[in-house]
Amino acid sequence: MRWNIGWQGAVLAIFLFGVGLFLGFYYHPHEEVHSTADERLRPAVTATAESAAGGTIYVPVYSSLFLGLPNPSARVDLAATVSVRNMSAAQPITLDSVRYYDSVGKHIRDYLDKPSTLPAMGAVEFLIPRADTAGGPGANVLIRWHAAAVVDEPLAEAVMLGQSGNAGISFNSRGRPLTEAPER
Repeated sequence: MRWNIGWQGAVLAIFLFGVGLFLGFYYHPHEEVHSTADERLRPAVTATAESAAGGTIYVPVYSSLFLGLPNPSARVDLAATVSVRNMSAAQPITLDSVRYYDSVGKHIRDYLDKPSTLPAMGAVEFLIPRADTAGGPGANVLIRWHAAAVVDEPLAEAVMLGQSGNAGISFNSRGRPLTEAPER
């Protein structure tokens, strides 16, 4: 059996499809969540001396990797996104500092000017652009945090992306809590 809808049927089908797309987009708008750390983090209201939870998280970051070729200078530069996620469904946490260090332990930059509050179930990202190779292959980020209530430690990860020729490179590293917290 062959379908014969004619040109009027085809126009009607295309019209109904277009109306469906429009109504689907209109009633379910796609709101972008992309924003900067400054837009998502709020200044901490008070510097609480007494914290129920807190610590420092060490996150390995690789801003470049050596390719293992005969040329010792052959390397690939990587962009890195350091993500900090508050895993508490009810309590905010305060990020006291987010500090970036290079391969020899030299402080490169601070990502926060002052302690900032990350809301319950909130996340924030800090970007190290591909062109920023100051960190080198052994760079790291230290995240100091605290909370007024007992909460799970925030999840901190780095996602690195790069390209060498036709090959894309991507991997992640997870932060680990430090038992010996560095000085502020």
